[in-house]
Amino acid sequence: MVRDVFISYSAPDEACAFELVADLERRCVDCLIAPRDLAPTALIDAVPDSGAMILVFSAHSNQSPETQREVARAVEKQLSILTFRIENVLPCKNLEYYLRAQHSMDAFPPPRERHYERLSKYLKLQLGERPKAASLLDSTG
Repeated sequence: MVRDVFISYSAPDEACAFELVADLERRCVDCLIAPRDLAPTALIDAVPDSGAMILVFSAHSNQSPETQREVARAVEKQLSILTFRIENVLPCKNLEYYLRAQHSMDAFPPPRERHYERLSKYLKLQLGERPKAASLLDSTG
């Protein structure tokens, strides 16, 4: 099953990742996230079944070997990756190599709701569903 976006996150950031998914799906962006939609062992195969990847980026995901493998797989499959930075952390060398040509969006300081709205608008543009011009103009971010 192809989804709009695959959400990659580190276990300590699970609450934020699922909050993000709930907000995006409320805005009609179809998300793929483990363990809700697939077993963790199926993640590597699931990455190409999405139109794009969102990396919920923090100090935890920065050091996660699993996150690094998911990012590498997304790059290998030529998926667009958006780094959704929930902390002011720079990517480690392994991730920097893959992410340097990708887009990123800062999602700090809280509250994150306004950042979710900006992300949703960005994704809809990237995935080909253009929001009405007026809704882009009323963004607070």
